[in-house]
This record gives sequence, C-alpha cells and structure tokens, in this order.
Amino acid sequence: MKPAPFTYVRPRDLQHALHVAAEEQGLAKFVAGNQTLGPMMNLRLAQPELLIDISVLSELRSCSEESGRVLLGGGVTHAMIEDGRVPDPSAGLLVRAASSLAYRSVRNRGTIGGSLAHADPSAEWPTVFTALDADVHLKSATGTRSLPVDAFLTGAMTTALEDQEIVEAVSVPRLQAGVRWGYHKICRKAGEFANAMAVVILGDSGGSRAVLGALDRTPLKLKAVADRLEAGDGDESALRAAMNEDTEEAGFRLDDYEQELHWAALRRAVRRHETND
Repeated sequence: MKPAPFTYVRPRDLQHALHVAAEEQGLAKFVAGNQTLGPMMNLRLAQPELLIDISVLSELRSCSEESGRVLLGGGVTHAMIEDGRVPDPSAGLLVRAASSLAYRSVRNRGTIGGSLAHADPSAEWPTVFTALDADVHLKSATGTRSLPVDAFLTGAMTTALEDQEIVEAVSVPRLQAGVRWGYHKICRKAGEFANAMAVVILGDSGGSRAVLGALDRTPLKLKAVADRLEAGDGDESALRAAMNEDTEEAGFRLDDYEQELHWAALRRAVRRHETND
C-alpha cells in the first residue's frame, strides 16, 4: 500500500519546525528516522496531513555535559551511541543496548527521541532510560518542560507528549565509578523486538535498580528485587520470589510462560553485570 496524501516540510531549524507545527490546523507529525511512522503510513494506520522532517536539525543531535548529567539530543541515532560518537554517562550500558537494537540500517536512522515518543513496550530505550532515572525534555512553540521518563511513559504506545510537542533531549545522570550494571534481552532472533528484557544497576548513589521491559505496559520497576540486590542477596530463589512480589504489587499478572521468560531475562542480567572502574 501507499500512504494517504500529505504535505512535506523540511524546516530550517528547530524553532521553525515548532512554528510550522503550531500553525497546522490538521494532524501534523514530526519525523526523524522514520523507522516506525513510515511503515505505519504505508499501511494507512497513520495518516498525518503534514509531515515535518526534523532528521537534519543539528539542535536535536547536540549533546552536553553538566552537573553530573549528560544531555543527549532527541535526534541522536542509535548508531551514534553504539559507535561512541556521543558522551556515555552509563559506563557502557547505553552502548550495549544500542548495539543489540534491530539492525545496523535501522540504527543508522532511528533516534532515541523517536523511540521514546513511540513508546513501544518491546523497545530498548524506554526500559534502559527508566533504569537510568533519565528525564525527558519536551519542547513546543509555547515553551519547554521536563518529566522523569517513568512519568513521560504513561502506557503501551502512549506518553505524556502533547500535540505539537517534541522530544528535544534526554538527560541522563552519570553513573559513579564502580557501579555495576547488567542488561539482557530475549528475542526470537537477533534484530527483533524483545520478548523479555531486564536491566539492573548495582551500587549507584541513587540506590540499586532493577527494571523489567517488554511487558504490555510501561517498564516495571522491581523494588523488592532492587532491595535484595542492594543488600547483597543474590540468591536466585529469593530474587525470583521478589520479582513475583513486585509484579503482584503492581497488579500485573504473568502467565507461567511469561514468568519463566522474564525471570530468565532478570537472572541473566544479574549474572552478566559489568563494572565501571
């Protein structure tokens, strides 16, 4: 199939892009990597009247470091992270996640802002940025605002992003020296979306964290699991019981197969932790 008719605009800068969106009376969509919106338009699942191409805007690919945090522009591609072309506040976790994401052709074009805005539960960045306690910076023609990533993500494929608003940047706290992290994704074959995903961060000043992804909801913070890891309790039966406690506390029930799958991801993430010396 082919997309429904639409108007295409390539703005000269970010402010121009936001102005064009604000002036549009119909449905406008920002597009950068076009790894998700393009196929949806071809299937006519999405039919924007105006497409605003922000893929070449330098403001969205800029990065900066300040006060123990790194600000990654929303237009930073997965490949830029994988190749080390942007600062890494995560002691290698971002690089590891980026390198496991889809295929190189997708990583060359796909962006972190686009991934977060799409909010697919099986995507890597919602789970990884939740584990890193990142903030999402949003911008529109009328102003800017910032939200913790777990407040920005409101459900499967849904976010707090308002009409004519864009993911301008992601602010990530720098992990301290000696912090250990583990990441594991389970999928049918390399390059596919995850069937299960887990991230653990051990020994950070903000406390240990454990997060499950690839659920039919937002990434799930595992408080009971994190508490056991913080206390140095790596007993697998205790960790599994803690995971079950966390999912029940969240009112999220997994069937037997899903429990085994997500437990396997969590167990392997804990086992495969790395250290930042």
